[in-house]
Amino acid sequence: MINNKTLDDLTVADVRHLLVEHATVIKQHQPMRMLLEKLIEDPRKRNVYVVDDENVLIGSVRMNAVVESLFPLSAVLEYSGLLTMESFHLVGSTVDDIMDEKPCFVSESTSLSDMARILMREKIDELPVLDGQHRVIGQINVYEVIAAYLKTSL
Repeated sequence: MINNKTLDDLTVADVRHLLVEHATVIKQHQPMRMLLEKLIEDPRKRNVYVVDDENVLIGSVRMNAVVESLFPLSAVLEYSGLLTMESFHLVGSTVDDIMDEKPCFVSESTSLSDMARILMREKIDELPVLDGQHRVIGQINVYEVIAAYLKTSL
């Protein structure tokens, strides 16, 4: 092990150099179209973090919530014709229509093992990293945990 540390000993701060420093954020009253545009900017992103004017985290939107909004299960099951994007209307929809108001997050002092537990419990692969004032300062994903694990288990 490197420096005799385990994932319980390592924190988010220990892998800070691996963080995505510019997490994908949006304001809650933005139109759904803007959210979709942010999601396709980087196909690896699975979440968009909803922030206020001070960049304080107030919610999140997971990719699966976007998919459910675009293609609601009831509409898919009832619709017998060809499914097109025009079949589902998002006109007038805003980010706060689908955001989770109690998002999971980590801080720089969160251990990587605690972070891994959150990722597994929530069935997600990335989390926002917050500072002491709950401002989004970055994003960490499962790849950073795997990289840290590989370094500590050698």
